[in-house]
Amino acid sequence: MSGDLEQNIVKIKVKGGGEIVAFTHQTLHSALAAAGIILESVCGGAGTCGKCKVRIISGRVADLNGKPTAPEEDGQYLACQVYPLEDLVLDTIKTHGVSAKGEIGGMAMKKSEINPPVKKICFKPEYPDLLNNYSLEEMIKKSGLAFPPSISALKDLAVVSLPNPGELTATVIFDEITCIENGNTSARLFGVAFDIGSTTVAGMLLDINKGKVIAAAAETNPQTAFGADVVSRIKAASTGEGLEKLSSLIRECLNTLISDLCGQAGITAADIYLVTIAGNSTMEHLLMGISPSYLCQSPYAPVFNYIPPLSPENLKLNINPGAKVVLLPNIASFVGADTVAAITAEDQDLTDKMTLLLDLGTNGELAIGNQDKIVVCSTAAGPAFEGAELACGMRAGEGAIDNVIITDDVHVTTVKNAKPRGICGSGVIKAIAELIKAGVIDSSGRFLKSSKVAELPPLLRERIQEKDGQKVFILTFAGESATGGDVFVSQGDIRQIQLVKSSIRTGAEILMENIGVAVHEVQQVLIAGAFGNYIDLDSALAIGLIPQTELSVVHPVGNAAGAGAVKALLSKRHLDRCYAVAKKAGFIELANHPKFRDKFMKNLSF
Repeated sequence: MSGDLEQNIVKIKVKGGGEIVAFTHQTLHSALAAAGIILESVCGGAGTCGKCKVRIISGRVADLNGKPTAPEEDGQYLACQVYPLEDLVLDTIKTHGVSAKGEIGGMAMKKSEINPPVKKICFKPEYPDLLNNYSLEEMIKKSGLAFPPSISALKDLAVVSLPNPGELTATVIFDEITCIENGNTSARLFGVAFDIGSTTVAGMLLDINKGKVIAAAAETNPQTAFGADVVSRIKAASTGEGLEKLSSLIRECLNTLISDLCGQAGITAADIYLVTIAGNSTMEHLLMGISPSYLCQSPYAPVFNYIPPLSPENLKLNINPGAKVVLLPNIASFVGADTVAAITAEDQDLTDKMTLLLDLGTNGELAIGNQDKIVVCSTAAGPAFEGAELACGMRAGEGAIDNVIITDDVHVTTVKNAKPRGICGSGVIKAIAELIKAGVIDSSGRFLKSSKVAELPPLLRERIQEKDGQKVFILTFAGESATGGDVFVSQGDIRQIQLVKSSIRTGAEILMENIGVAVHEVQQVLIAGAFGNYIDLDSALAIGLIPQTELSVVHPVGNAAGAGAVKALLSKRHLDRCYAVAKKAGFIELANHPKFRDKFMKNLSF
């Protein structure tokens, strides 16, 4: 902020919540984010998305030049564009909800497949005495344990062996004893599999002895306060302070989920001995506190694709100190471990069927192939599929319009059947398909000319209006919505979806050409991610989101990345498959592909 305001301390009270301390040189958005109150911020605080609005009950704020400023026409302020001048009282803040990534809470594996890289061995040691004066480390070997103990395990041994107990339990991870406990603790063996998405972070707690998920939880990725897309976050992490903040935010989020999962299952965090993590390349770099800036510079190379298993201390995770944390490997550039995990979960690397896998969330990753060959790419999908960058967009949370039917009038359904608050990505896909079918927009994505609108049914005509200089189609009028405002699809929304769908469709076509298969030769199309959970497949085909094919071969597969992280935790074989997939998969950089531009322009049409 320019201006002469001093950097004073102020208090900000949120109606229905607590009170936080902030500084006058912080934007209101930053002050709230620092206190864990995460507002929507698709643009990363640039003031262009209009999502982080708050209503101030009392107190004054300044603009970017340090001058006192008035609210916008709706009586609210953009939190990223104002600075507190004095103590503030804010109206109730509804932070954005968590989108559903797919239900895998009941996932279990066959007993024959379970062979985790962690196990517990209970043994009765023969303690040294004056006549047999060997070390405690040798005592372990004499007990039949052929695995070397880590420094952490030796520290445990020095404590648990005095005074001489009876049984001891050794935890063995990757053929190393990592901790030793008094008594028989074999029944307490748990792990957590994380899927760190750009928008949503999902955690699954596993009873490793039983080979099943026993609890699941999800949180909005707190890094969304710095932008919905990875490029915004890479920019935010370009300074040491920014990188440290983004890294600490995601680590705190993982600890929050661990606490939640332990509470659900009635266990302690010390009962967790193994963690697997699947995330895209940017998310894994930020988690590690390693700058991802090279991902945005030619030749778009990551700092790492593989990191050996870590100790919890490396990531400040609140689990057993002798546990191990496994970051699943990345493939290249923006195709990360989430894609590796999804390929593994869906057995794309094992099947003889030619398979196209689309992981459509805030970022789009595509993989085509089978057991013989797999080729991958990432697309500039942007956050539209999560409802961001849409005029009335929101995630697939309560009140999001997820289905639209247009006849002589409009009928909508929402997530949890709540009053409409906005529209999510899958809802806008269905809305556009219905608008095309009803003749409200043409194949170019343009609304009907005014002279043609008169030919529409009366109830549809009144829904075509103009807002902020562009045509819109109202799905829910203000009197029927939860926000008191119209919920609509704008011409800008339609253009945004055209760009996204063209990018994905073009990526799929280039991958198919690279591997040498025609559309009709693709035997299954798998749609993963939160978007795939809700999408109407007929509508996806109707607007050309995926290559035209038989609907019977298209299948939503939910949170495939999370499922892959679960499989890697429960089976060394599946973990090894993840490493093999990361090495095996070929990578195509779409931005430099000679056919990308022409195909992209052609695929803009619906």
